[in-house]
Amino acid sequence: MGKLNTHIANANDKFTNDEIKAIENAIASAEKFINKHFAFDYDVDIVVTTPSFLMSTIPEDGISGRTYNSQLIILVLDSHERPISENLVFETVCHEMSHSLRWEKLPEYSKTLFDGAILEGLAIVLEEAAIDERGSEEKQFFLKEMQNTDQGTIDGIITQLKDMFSSEQYDYDTVFYTGDSKIPRWSGYRLGYYYVKKYLNKKDATIFEATLASYSEFSPEI
Repeated sequence: MGKLNTHIANANDKFTNDEIKAIENAIASAEKFINKHFAFDYDVDIVVTTPSFLMSTIPEDGISGRTYNSQLIILVLDSHERPISENLVFETVCHEMSHSLRWEKLPEYSKTLFDGAILEGLAIVLEEAAIDERGSEEKQFFLKEMQNTDQGTIDGIITQLKDMFSSEQYDYDTVFYTGDSKIPRWSGYRLGYYYVKKYLNKKDATIFEATLASYSEFSPEI
């Protein structure tokens, strides 16, 4: 069984004892979830810290995560933006573990805009499954935004980005984070969530099966 090793960067008491307990409980729950559904047979270090010039948070959630390689995840928490929530930490770790599992188990990396969208879409749907299985009604603002993206918005994003789907040269920050006058915030994530959900419906597959599927199995024509 794989293990998630928690390392809380707590110099100058950045986190209270109650916050540390919530973080540790969330990561332990994520470890159980991943072991239950995947052949998770390696260890991952999860470093938990506060915002810096290197990493900020989603303000509405007070949290963000980044997977630097299959065995290293950084979580950033800002209790000034939102009280630290065990549910949201759990959700974020499960999202990042989708990336970890793919990078550990598959000999491929996302190169094109479309691949990048699928990478993130798989992670969003896994976090969705995790929070549903946990039975919690609390979920990230980010996840609710993905779930509530209407078809008209998706169609508009596809119209603007479809000519770049196969491109390896594009403005990542605009597509996946900030948006601009033509596409909304988190457009790349919204597309990924949309196409992964379509894939699961067409293939009658679970997200646990799809998490380790090759990019070649996904297509804008699904």
